[in-house]
Amino acid sequence: MRRLLALTALGLLGCGGHYPKSEAGAATGPRGVAAAALPYSIVDGRTGSAIAEADFWARLGEAKVVCVGEDHPNPHHHWAQLTIVEHVTKGRTGVGLGLEMVQRPFQAVLDDYAGGRIDDAALKSRVGWDDRWGFDFALYQPVLRAAVDHGAALVALNAARELTKKVVHQGLEALSAEERGGIAAELVLDDVQHRAWFDQIMSDMGGAEAHAQTTSPPADEPEEARSEVIPPAPSADRIYTVQVIWDETMAESAARWVGAGDRAMVVLAGNGHCHDSAIVRRVQRRGVAPAVSVRPLIDDGKGNVAEAIQEKRNDFLFVMTMPR
Repeated sequence: MRRLLALTALGLLGCGGHYPKSEAGAATGPRGVAAAALPYSIVDGRTGSAIAEADFWARLGEAKVVCVGEDHPNPHHHWAQLTIVEHVTKGRTGVGLGLEMVQRPFQAVLDDYAGGRIDDAALKSRVGWDDRWGFDFALYQPVLRAAVDHGAALVALNAARELTKKVVHQGLEALSAEERGGIAAELVLDDVQHRAWFDQIMSDMGGAEAHAQTTSPPADEPEEARSEVIPPAPSADRIYTVQVIWDETMAESAARWVGAGDRAMVVLAGNGHCHDSAIVRRVQRRGVAPAVSVRPLIDDGKGNVAEAIQEKRNDFLFVMTMPR
């Protein structure tokens, strides 16, 4: 059970973070993204002040990197992303759409898709979408299509799954020199604010200590069960290292692409990656600024917006409201 808890934690973190409160109106299954449109307003993520929509779009237009978060299965979040991508890419050149969902080794596949040489089915197959990402492609396809139609490049941001899997089970030191080249060259593992965020998530899931222990069958188990060797669960530090690898590798990938010319990028990633101490700060550390974050959320009327403001982790909150 400890091992299962550790791997579950890694999966939740990889999906952009664990938030104990589920949002009102979150769909339980795939829905058309266009049908998920909702009335929205923009809120300053640090003060709670209302921001005029024109000012919001102006700020995004000035940014070098705009990181837009998501709860992956929520179609309303993807509609918010679609709205932002439409505004930021329309009528502009030198804009890219960076994707947490696609790992670096598959950049050429994205190039083929953006160039019209392959279709949706081929894209899904060649990047291993169902196996490596797993969330319904229909939630992302309209956003990809909008970006491509406006001439935006598609950029694979994430580290290959094989590398992060090796790190969580064997440690960062187990990577060969060649494998090490597949992740960010610089990993900041001692960011106090980011580690506090991670530890809070671990605590919400039962405590980090559960991830650092080994276990053995109880004494009253049958002999054959006691003789089984149960591998140790990944430690909290290794799980944290993988979280940092994701953030740093996506930040490095975005910074490289933006820095190669007079460019800007919209990054799509989970809410656990699109906040100050995650991708945003790590992009800025690489000399790319301004970088801003946008968190879509649905006002549940019970304090979730106030909680997000109190956390002060995002520049903007894209606050949607459900029909009465």
